[in-house]
Amino acid sequence: MAEVCVSQNFSITAGTLGIQPWSIPRHVHDDVYASTADGSITSALTTLPGRLLIDTGVITWTNPSPLPANVLLRLQRGPRNWQVSNPNAVQFRDRYTWAVDEDPRIPDTASVYTAAEGTGIDVGAQFNGTPFLGRYWEWSDPSLCEDWLGPVGPGEELRLHYRCYVWTPPPWSNNANNNSPEHSAYATNVRIQMIAFPTQDGDMVG
Repeated sequence: MAEVCVSQNFSITAGTLGIQPWSIPRHVHDDVYASTADGSITSALTTLPGRLLIDTGVITWTNPSPLPANVLLRLQRGPRNWQVSNPNAVQFRDRYTWAVDEDPRIPDTASVYTAAEGTGIDVGAQFNGTPFLGRYWEWSDPSLCEDWLGPVGPGEELRLHYRCYVWTPPPWSNNANNNSPEHSAYATNVRIQMIAFPTQDGDMVG
């Protein structure tokens, strides 16, 4: 029987050509992480990074194939809503970090962040300095961002860490909304998917 060389993305079993499981895109992580600190904001959060809402911890995946893999990250933020009173502001910040075979940096969002979303309102104050009545609500649709991570070599471990915070950018007025301050923030959840994609084999095996 003739001997042939094939890519490591293929297999030969009893003379039959097949494909290896790593030769096609495959989901290697898919989970939803809920916010654990949604709700009212009763005091200023003017020091970054603010209140931690979502922390996935370090998510890991080890490449079991003999070839490097590129990993598509899909970060799906759930619907968000928040309320802010005149003359203050509320802002979400989130960030993901990743590394191969070492722990990624802790994503604290103080200086670098993946995305930010929020609102401020300032409709002035009365003659005595008390802010006018004023509240603002917003409901934000779910959103998706994608990024390529890797390459992740054979046997190497991809590590990913995501966090979402809320803070109240200064200055902060304790007597907002005519001494009836109402502030809240709901990040809901985030869904994190990682899809491993195959790479071409530069070394055939026979």
